[in-house]
Amino acid sequence: MNRLVSLLILVCAAAAAFAQGALPSGYARLMRPPGTAMFHTTVGLCEDYPEESTTIEGIRADMATLKRAGVTVLRIAFGWDGIEGAKGKFRYGFWDDYIRIAVQENGITLIPYVCYTPTWNSTGDTSNYWNHTPKDYDEFGVFVGELVNRYKPWIRTWELWNEPDIHEFWSGNAADLARLTKIGAAAVRRADPGAKIVLAGLAGHTDFTLKLFRDEGISPYVDVVNCHSYYETWNGDPLEAVVPYVNTIADIIARYGNGQSLWMAEVGYSTLRLEGGVISDSYHATYAYEHTPPFQAVAMWRTLTLLLSTGKMAAIAWYRINDLAPGENVIGDHNNWYLGVDFLQHKPKPAEKALAFFNSFFAQKCRPVDAQTRVLRSLASASEIHAFKMEDSSVAVVGWLKTHVRGTPLPPGAGTLADTRAEEVDVTLPIATASAAAAYDELGNTVPFAGLERSAGAVVLRHVSLKGGGIAIIKVTP
Repeated sequence: MNRLVSLLILVCAAAAAFAQGALPSGYARLMRPPGTAMFHTTVGLCEDYPEESTTIEGIRADMATLKRAGVTVLRIAFGWDGIEGAKGKFRYGFWDDYIRIAVQENGITLIPYVCYTPTWNSTGDTSNYWNHTPKDYDEFGVFVGELVNRYKPWIRTWELWNEPDIHEFWSGNAADLARLTKIGAAAVRRADPGAKIVLAGLAGHTDFTLKLFRDEGISPYVDVVNCHSYYETWNGDPLEAVVPYVNTIADIIARYGNGQSLWMAEVGYSTLRLEGGVISDSYHATYAYEHTPPFQAVAMWRTLTLLLSTGKMAAIAWYRINDLAPGENVIGDHNNWYLGVDFLQHKPKPAEKALAFFNSFFAQKCRPVDAQTRVLRSLASASEIHAFKMEDSSVAVVGWLKTHVRGTPLPPGAGTLADTRAEEVDVTLPIATASAAAAYDELGNTVPFAGLERSAGAVVLRHVSLKGGGIAIIKVTP
């Protein structure tokens, strides 16, 4: 079967389901109505697909990982430089096959971003072209229009560029990115008026987002704001700093936006540590368990819990599915090779099972109830506790001891230390009755817990045990 016939079959199969202006359920779940309290935040994965080296077998193996992890949303990249290597010459063969496998055969909701500049339109040179501003911005609109027209039956969100707030990915400034976004957004609207436009994922510099909204008038052109984070990997701040980061972006939207949904569609934690606990130029481990495969699963649960605790996230995507072979060409340092929830050849890491458990544990709508929850702890406590009211009236509590506390100097032997810290906290929940409480570790294994106490119209979890490097996960049923 030739590629044209294959594409025609795909078009016919999707035509009945495609209604211009209406979002399929997989995409509708990614758009959070402003002011929504009870909401299910979708947690997906990210993956890169170099056309020259990706095999059909590898794609199918990725789909198997998604299924094991309970994931239905995947962030990918459409490379302008790869698809339109010469002006007006489009190569879609790989992507026709990919969309057939991912969407038609496996029901995956794709949330792609569109980048990078091809040599023929770049202000850079032949060896450093892809991250540079285009010579002709309108050509980006032409490409985006072609792409959306071809794949609009199966893809309904379009993110325009990636991490433009760092020069590794964009040589221009906020004004340049705003210009590119407005041209790309107009092209998307012409091709598919019902599609949603995603602002290029932010690498952490919220002043860039502020300029886009306050100074460049970007709000009417985008429906989603996407941000990225790699705390305790490339960002030296603690994992817990993700909360003020999200709140800052949400505040920019509240002040200058129009109720855009907020995603963190790229977040991760690597499983590589160098000698002495060096992780990157920005982060040095304190404890021996950090940046190991078992602790990546814990760090994932902590990060996802923190994001849910903001009550503001519409979607999250963990980067990435599979580790890369050491030495493979990447942008950045060695951590890029070890971010997967799977090792090489799709051998699962603990993080894959942790993601599956998180997706099943938080499968229903919920809302954070930290403000209504009381935690009794010592004055010098390093504990972090978050509580959620579930749609079925159960309450989930997730807690841990912070691994990294901002401003704490590295102790002698940092990077190789055992974490012997242990605390107990009491948690009073905002419910009047409870029938049972079950406790779990990050992989979903049950652990003993006998601290459920009911008295005088209050429900208290007594002696919740928190240990260094671990996590406590408790579900209280009414």
